[in-house]
Amino acid sequence: MKILKKIEEDLPSLSRQERKVALEIIQNPQKVQTMNITTLAKKVAVSNATITRFVKKMGCHDFYELKLNLASNCPVESKEISKGSIADEVFSFYKSVLGDTADRIDLDELKEIVQVISNCRRIYVFGIGSSGYTAQEMAQRLIRMGIAAYPMTESHIMYITSGIINKDDVILALSTSGSTTDLNKAADLAQQSGAKVIGITGVEKSHLYELADYPVLVKNSEFIDNTHFINSQFAITYVLDIITTLLLDNSTYQERLSHTVEIVMDNKFRNNN
Repeated sequence: MKILKKIEEDLPSLSRQERKVALEIIQNPQKVQTMNITTLAKKVAVSNATITRFVKKMGCHDFYELKLNLASNCPVESKEISKGSIADEVFSFYKSVLGDTADRIDLDELKEIVQVISNCRRIYVFGIGSSGYTAQEMAQRLIRMGIAAYPMTESHIMYITSGIINKDDVILALSTSGSTTDLNKAADLAQQSGAKVIGITGVEKSHLYELADYPVLVKNSEFIDNTHFINSQFAITYVLDIITTLLLDNSTYQERLSHTVEIVMDNKFRNNN
């Protein structure tokens, strides 16, 4: 069995400290190959003895053998998608959405947005309908980095929130069409209260794009194909992925995320320790 596959399969049965070693190897196998046991132990904050126990559980004689197995763990080639198939059709759709969105975004503007989020007191993520699910997921990401984030997916709560926030708060409004009336009214009200509004939308001449202090334009998937039931949030999620990745350049956010990941995994697998 390939070593990475074994590590992934055995993850639930490992101790909390051993899981830290396992995750580092799974996520950064090439980097681990360049480390000695002491370097890896320091990187994941465990003892050398923990790594030795982990190595034995993986069926290796020592850490050197584990690294040899990693080196021989050739990446699996991606399965080729048959041209003209349904899978190819969906893949082409997503490729078009990503490509057109990448052409629209400005990395410097996203870095500025990251600074706004980093300096705010609280961030409220607005989204209704499908965008509401994306708002909830984004808020959870921010919370796991230690940022005070609150998803708002119901118009009445948006109005209440927008009436009590101040200049130290930020609204992150998500709307593919940019014309969701209740969301736009709430964002406008928040702006009047002094909050900065970040708006991510697929329509440049929409009300959300025009009112936002920091507008971000993505590809509207309906302009590619509105006859298929395909994820309309894909372009917005792509931009949010970039924003969260930029946020994680901050070592404090990275440490907080690592800590919360450790807590979540420990809770999932605590009965196996």
